[in-house]
Amino acid sequence: MSPGPDQPDQVAERVRSVAHTMLSSKQGRWSLPRNRAALRRDLPPDEPGLWMALDLYRLHPDGAPLDAPTFARAATAVAAAAQLWARAGITHRATSPDRDTTLGAALARISRFVPGAEEGFTRLLKSSTLDEVRAGLRPLLHRAPADFRLDVSALAADFYVLQSPAGSRAVRQRWAHGFTETLARSRRTPASAHGKADPS
Repeated sequence: MSPGPDQPDQVAERVRSVAHTMLSSKQGRWSLPRNRAALRRDLPPDEPGLWMALDLYRLHPDGAPLDAPTFARAATAVAAAAQLWARAGITHRATSPDRDTTLGAALARISRFVPGAEEGFTRLLKSSTLDEVRAGLRPLLHRAPADFRLDVSALAADFYVLQSPAGSRAVRQRWAHGFTETLARSRRTPASAHGKADPS
């Protein structure tokens, strides 16, 4: 049974937690910073060999392993988000009560200072498959400033949900809400004297 609108998806939360731990860890084969070279290779994120290189067996909860299709979606989601992170050279920062660094909010912060970012985000919202979203995100992330911060683990969870039949619309709605809410707030706050975005 699918989770209701107010119920968290337990596997998506597992994806988020595992991705955050992997991004934060500096030790071991499963540390994503130690796997940048593998992540920068031209491999599709659903490549099982890549999952093995990243030790994604940690996606299986203790005592309740995921079934094969669910594990494939979860592993593909982590690999896809990690590849974007490694190739764009962005900094992972988990969302906190003080700072929303999920995709929509983070892109809204830089849209005032990066020409075409809002238009690129609008085009991204018309994508429905993971491959289309990845293709649309690449140029946006590569143009992000050095102080750009993104919750890459939340992006991995979004990628997991996006692969489900009804997930694409829900994820894109969440991104659009985060973008418009953050943009509305930032437009009430003057830009800094240096003309740079408030670091996300």
